[in-house]
Amino acid sequence: MASPATLAARRQIWAAIQPLAEQRGLDPLFVYALVRVESGFDPRAQHGENRGLLQIKPRAWKAVSNLSYETGVWNWRTNLEVGMDGLAATKKALAEKGAFSYPLLWASYHFGFDYVAAHGFDMSRIPRPSDPISYKLWAGDQHPISPPK
Repeated sequence: MASPATLAARRQIWAAIQPLAEQRGLDPLFVYALVRVESGFDPRAQHGENRGLLQIKPRAWKAVSNLSYETGVWNWRTNLEVGMDGLAATKKALAEKGAFSYPLLWASYHFGFDYVAAHGFDMSRIPRPSDPISYKLWAGDQHPISPPK
């Protein structure tokens, strides 16, 4: 992959997201925005124990994948696949509670499903993020950024 700051890299990521999101019933523009928020499109991003494009923690990885976290998390395509598997599982769990919305999916990804459940699946009880893109996702704009052309 080209340097994450380049248009070419963002195009590669966008091209990979579209079919993966469709297969999992996810909005591809939501996933693209989440990648921007989580890693700035940097497949080598690391914050604490979070790794890769979707900043996946080992526990979250193991919940949806049998692949090795240590090697797979750094493969940007695998990171997208496993991260979207986690998003799809969370979307299903929210739907089973009668609470699915993209703001709640964002909140569950950011804070954890249990945190969102403990707050009654009520976005007014979820802290407002300071990052402008996260704020738009929190507020219900599931397409806060445009994909590369």
